Amino acid sequence: MKNIVIIGAGLMVKPMVDYFIDHAGFRVVLMDMFVEKAVEIKNNRPECTALEWKNNDSGQLDNVVKDADVVISMAPKPVHIHILRSCLKFRKNMITASYEVPELMEMKEEVEKAGILVLNELGEVPGMDHFGTQLVLDEIRRDGGDVLSLKSYGSGIPSFESNNNPFGYKFCWDPYTVFVAAQTSGAFIENGKRIFIPGDKLFEHFWFVEIEGLGTFETYANKDVEKYIKPFGLDENVSFYRGLLRYSGYCNNMKYMRALGLFDNEKKAILKGQSYREFTASLIGKEPSGDISKKVADYLGIDVSADIIHRLKWLGLFGEEQIPLDVGTNLDVLLSRMLKRMIYAPGEKDMIILYIEVLAEFEQGRKEKRTATMVVKGDPEGETAMSRAVALPTAISARLVAEKKIVATGFRMPPNLPELYKPVLEELEKFGYSFTKKRYNLIE
Repeated sequence: MKNIVIIGAGLMVKPMVDYFIDHAGFRVVLMDMFVEKAVEIKNNRPECTALEWKNNDSGQLDNVVKDADVVISMAPKPVHIHILRSCLKFRKNMITASYEVPELMEMKEEVEKAGILVLNELGEVPGMDHFGTQLVLDEIRRDGGDVLSLKSYGSGIPSFESNNNPFGYKFCWDPYTVFVAAQTSGAFIENGKRIFIPGDKLFEHFWFVEIEGLGTFETYANKDVEKYIKPFGLDENVSFYRGLLRYSGYCNNMKYMRALGLFDNEKKAILKGQSYREFTASLIGKEPSGDISKKVADYLGIDVSADIIHRLKWLGLFGEEQIPLDVGTNLDVLLSRMLKRMIYAPGEKDMIILYIEVLAEFEQGRKEKRTATMVVKGDPEGETAMSRAVALPTAISARLVAEKKIVATGFRMPPNLPELYKPVLEELEKFGYSFTKKRYNLIE
């Protein structure tokens, strides 16, 4: 029986453990600094062992890694490096769902020398978006086409019927990670020219994208596309964009909240006894008395009737309620309200949308637009769509590696491991995650 070690017992891990036990017939060792989270996921199943991992204890980690067939890190990114060191020591393959981490990439030589595989970017975005992209690109090339433009979009948002708050967003994963990503720079390619968007300007550069049968969404750049050009085999003069999808209004909400300093998660302040109204006034250097809505609007240079003013009021940032924190950052305060008002109620569903759009040219100058679309909603009585979208591609990939069906070594991600995407997509279909493909002839 194969033995899978998973480090981290967060919101995305339960479907992964379920897969290994119920579908693959593997044993699982699940470690987390909060052992009660691992115990809850274990749920008395003898095939799963729940362990506490204290203070990044390397000795304790080594004792578990040495007997693993594959090690999966679902821990925060700064912890990946500790896990990789242990994997190198015992020559164990390591898998993560997250983007490549620079600190890990610095160990490229050691990884190649050890002959192990470190496989990243296997969740929803990044992950299944790569699979959908490869699917369309392979078919275009098989048909003799040249890629002119590639656009890849992903999202994790409330389902249409559960989109019932003024922000058009709800949390089903680590909220702090949402705001770290919201301050990360992005870049895309337009006719071969790289266009860079600094993190502090990210939400000033958005536009609308219309998806057939689903509607119109806002999109903004998701990190830097440049590293994917070569793995996807794209021409240097291509147009290439990777973006996230949100309901209308999201980007301006984020822009103005950032302008107020609400994203700051570094500087801590004493909050005991302070009201949300007093806190908000302190952000703009004003007294809390009088019309706080107008003061905030004036600070932002917008009309008091602007949507964001009404949304901040709805959130509770203008109210007299006391902040339930003694000490914290601005982001801590913001999330203390968001996690009360912007979470999924019983019976509500989240939704993921992946949309790949490729413009290609074929013989005699004929042009086509080809698309691949995936829409999956969560189970209100079970797992969220996002948790399964992150867990299942990672788990399926780990099974393929454990069974030696993937034998590559070194640092890899889906775009430079084409033998991965077909079996993963094939199995994902059994769980309701599949792409619908369409073609459109373009007449100039």
